[in-house]
Amino acid sequence: MMYTIRQASTLLGIPAVTIRAWETRYEAIKPIRTETGYRLFDDKNMEDLRFLKNQTDEKGMTISQAVRLLKEQQLLRERMLEAKTETHAKVGAEEAHQEMVERLYNTLCNFRTEQAKTMVDLGFSMYGYDIMIYQILFSVMIKAGTEWEEGRASVAQEHFITQFVIQRCLSFFQLFPIDNRVPRMLALCPSGEHHQAGLLLFSLFLRKKGADVLYLGPDTPEDGIAELIKSQQIRVLCISLTDANLMEPTFAFIKRLLVHHADLQVVLGGQGFKNVPEPYSDWVLPNGNQEEWERWFKDKVLGLSFQF
Repeated sequence: MMYTIRQASTLLGIPAVTIRAWETRYEAIKPIRTETGYRLFDDKNMEDLRFLKNQTDEKGMTISQAVRLLKEQQLLRERMLEAKTETHAKVGAEEAHQEMVERLYNTLCNFRTEQAKTMVDLGFSMYGYDIMIYQILFSVMIKAGTEWEEGRASVAQEHFITQFVIQRCLSFFQLFPIDNRVPRMLALCPSGEHHQAGLLLFSLFLRKKGADVLYLGPDTPEDGIAELIKSQQIRVLCISLTDANLMEPTFAFIKRLLVHHADLQVVLGGQGFKNVPEPYSDWVLPNGNQEEWERWFKDKVLGLSFQF
């Protein structure tokens, strides 16, 4: 769709004289010119103008700073699209996804937040939700943890990357609609467990299924959990564990909860649950196996939704 400068000014709330200045003085946009010399703005021009207005009005940048950032992001998009085309021409989809992981990880290691946001936005448009979440963003977070453990990344880099991924993933909790037929759930890592990647991944799977998930995250103390389950009518408790040394205390915690909530369904995941004895072994789901998650959701969860 094409817009005149008057229409662009009205829709964006930017004075026409300002739009002209951004074009001529800063070369921020390149509108189409008609034979008679009138400016016409396409959707990309409108998007760029909206970006510049947001940076100057809401983030306090000067117009020169905003234009510089815009041009950096445009160049980044072009390079990513070129890289995608080149990679797909040489290798398969899996290698292309790994290339995206490496590029995003390196960008975040250098604390380039705006570039990383642009890469992720473009990634969602290129690959879609499932691939970006399950194969790229979580791979970046896992890579950050591994690189830190092996001494190739600093604590600051690992924390920055982890928080970037977590915040982006948690934003989807507000986007998926809640299906009131699905029982309410509680997701947590028990006290002492600080790794939440698996828990967040599984919780996103549940939210996409329509579950109202109360996400408490890592290192959750036991105090108040029993009361929370009662007051919020929690039907399913999801626990993730990577440290096998915490397995026995976690089972003791679950036993105490079941004394007061015998009908509570429990699901366990994470590398910390190894050689799990009965009856707990029936509660463990394979890590990252979405087929098993789908089967569990259909068999164990949907049946609960009609028992209120």
